[in-house]
Amino acid sequence: MLTSNLLVTKTFKGNIEPVYALLDQDNLAVASSVIDVFQEHVGKTYGELIDELEGIEEINYRLIRGLAQILERRCLIDKDSVIDPITARKAVFEESKGFVTDDDERKKVLAEVAKKLSIEPGQLEKALWADHDENLVVKEFETIAPADLLRKYNLSLAQTLLFRAISMEVHIEDNFQPVFRKIKQLGLIYTISNGKISLEGPTSLFKQTEKYGSAFAKLLPTIIKSKGWSLKVSISKKTFQGKRIYEFVLDHTKSSIFGTEFEIADIGFDSLIEKEFYQLGFNGWTVRREPAVLKAGQYAFIPDFSLERNGVRVYVEIVGFWTFEYLRKKVQKFNLLKEKESMILLVNRNLACTGSEFETENVLFYDRKVPYLEIIKILRRYEKQQREEEVAKLKGMEISFGSDDMGTNVISLDEVAKRYGVSLEALTEVIKCQNQKMANYNYNYDYYIVGDQLLGKQILETIEDELEGVTKHSDAIKIFEKYGVKAHSQALSKLGYKVKWCGLDPDNAEISKI
Repeated sequence: MLTSNLLVTKTFKGNIEPVYALLDQDNLAVASSVIDVFQEHVGKTYGELIDELEGIEEINYRLIRGLAQILERRCLIDKDSVIDPITARKAVFEESKGFVTDDDERKKVLAEVAKKLSIEPGQLEKALWADHDENLVVKEFETIAPADLLRKYNLSLAQTLLFRAISMEVHIEDNFQPVFRKIKQLGLIYTISNGKISLEGPTSLFKQTEKYGSAFAKLLPTIIKSKGWSLKVSISKKTFQGKRIYEFVLDHTKSSIFGTEFEIADIGFDSLIEKEFYQLGFNGWTVRREPAVLKAGQYAFIPDFSLERNGVRVYVEIVGFWTFEYLRKKVQKFNLLKEKESMILLVNRNLACTGSEFETENVLFYDRKVPYLEIIKILRRYEKQQREEEVAKLKGMEISFGSDDMGTNVISLDEVAKRYGVSLEALTEVIKCQNQKMANYNYNYDYYIVGDQLLGKQILETIEDELEGVTKHSDAIKIFEKYGVKAHSQALSKLGYKVKWCGLDPDNAEISKI
């Protein structure tokens, strides 16, 4: 963060934002020059460093001062004296009785005090004012690349603007635990609505105040560690007409100007059971770690995992570690969730609970190992329910395959399913049902389901003609690939062929009519 006099902002249509430093050639050159000044003054006094910086400030005062403030935090600046300056001044004052009348008397006093302190008079004189800012010494400096310095400067600008914040609304897509831990640490109050976190301070409930701006500023680095994030902040700014509220909006598309050091850390786990769960495969269900923040009354609830498939999300919470108070709060928060019916609870069998405390049917007990098969059974229930809903949806509409001439096309069912927002299984079931009805009424249809594709009748007839006289399996595959057919084995079977494998080499395989 910077001092407020170094903050430069621009306002437009009720919005406000800092004037960020672009990572262009001019600004990179300025940053490089300021870094050089610091490097050159290691071992010199802080006063000499400031004098040098003042000499180049006319290039861009606020930018150079801002960069210097950041670089000062990378320095070890301390007094350089053989004794404590306060001790030295006290000893000299006592020896001189408060004053001296001429230079000779001054030298005599310094010599006498130096003798008593077992140091040289020159060392004593240097120590007298060694703790004044201009006499402090730059002992160490941790250098930084110019581009990274500019990114730190931009982050500091945003944080400095947040000092004037009255309230903040945040949306994050991950990194939930660290963000809420920081919110609690900073003493902020939050409410959750539609996936957005609204932040205020305790006294904000009674009046608008900038008191919590510093807390908002300290929270920002934790927020931008998320892969996807956005924030909307109300900023109080003095104008000639009095205080006015502006809106400050920021999101992850600006991450590049804030630096790359805020990358997501490796996924961490609270227990071996969590690590085992994350590493398992669940037959097409994708596992996500800490996928969302859910509202549990006035609390935030962050599930350990979610299992996601074809738009369906099932949350998983592992209740392993416990104390009586932890378990009580866990049960209380869980039972306040709207999403508890879409939650699987894995409860350590050694806990002091029966599972009935949690208001859900999906409670599974484990003992050292993840109850994998039981989880799969529950997921099958969700799959069946989803498929039934999607089939009912598709039966009420006319399905378009995006082609007027079905007989001459190869159509991806996966693409059709995505277009209708359903699973491939539901779409395939409906098509087969429609085909069966047509067959019952002796209607001919112009396509066949082969794998996850619809193959036009004419395409299959063309392929069948080209397969005439072909015996090598590899040659047959080339014909299918020419027409974009993927499920080679099913297509061969549909056309009345079988494959004879001769050893492990596929090039030796042959096809023949059944």
